[in-house]
Amino acid sequence: MNWLLHALATVGAIAAFFGDVVRTGLTRPRYVGETLRIMWILVGRCIIPVGLAVAPVGAVISLQGLDLFRMFGLDRMLSSLLGTAIFREYSPALASVMVAAQAGSSIAARIGTMRVRGQIDALAVMSVDPMRYVVVPGVIACAVVTPLLNVLTNILGVASGWVFAVPLGGVDHGAFMEHLTAQVTPADLWIGLGKCVLFGTSVGLLAGYLGMKVKGGAEAVGQAANDTVTQTIVLILLVDYVVSMMLLGADL
Repeated sequence: MNWLLHALATVGAIAAFFGDVVRTGLTRPRYVGETLRIMWILVGRCIIPVGLAVAPVGAVISLQGLDLFRMFGLDRMLSSLLGTAIFREYSPALASVMVAAQAGSSIAARIGTMRVRGQIDALAVMSVDPMRYVVVPGVIACAVVTPLLNVLTNILGVASGWVFAVPLGGVDHGAFMEHLTAQVTPADLWIGLGKCVLFGTSVGLLAGYLGMKVKGGAEAVGQAANDTVTQTIVLILLVDYVVSMMLLGADL
C-alpha cells in the first residue's frame, strides 16, 4: 500500500510540475537564446547516436521480411510494411529513446549540478525564475529537437531498407517505390511527428523534474541522470502503446 501511495504522490507532483512548466512557458519573459543554445547542444549530442540506432532497423525489417513476403509472392510489397513500421512506430520510439538517453540524462545532470552547487537558489536571489530560465528551455528544446531528428531517422530507415531490399534482395526498384508511396501517407508522417513531440516533451519534463529534486552531492546527480533515462524509456513505451491503441480505435 505504501508503494501505491508513493507512486500516486509522485504522479501528482509531476502533474503539478508540468502545470508550472506550461504556465511559465506561456508567459514572459522568454529566454529564447538559452533555448536555442540547448537545442544546438542536443542536436550535436543526439544526431549520430539516433542515426546509428534507427538506420539498421530498416535493414532488419527488409532482411527478415523479404523471405516471408516471397513465400506468398508479395516481395514487391515489402516497402509497404517497411514504410508503415518506420514512420509510425520504430522511428518515433527509437529516436525518442535515444534522446532520453543522450539529452534527458544531460539535462537532469546539469540541473541537478546547479541545484547541488546552489546556483538554482542564486538565480532566485537575483530575481531570475529558475523554472523559466533552466527548466522551460530544456522542455521546449526536447519537444522541438525530437521531431527534427525523427525526420532524419525516417530517411535513414527507409534508405537502409531499400539497400537490403533492392540491390541486395533483388526487389524491383519501381515496385518498391510504388508501394512505398502508395502505402505511406502524410498522415503517417504527421502521426510520427506528433508522437515525437509528445515523447520529447515527456523527456524534457521528467529530466527537469528529477533534476530540480536533487538533494545531496554528486551521487544524487548521477542517480537523477540514471533515473531520467530508465523512467523516460518506460514512459515512452507506455505512451506509445496507449497512443497506438487510440489510433487503431480511431481507424487512423
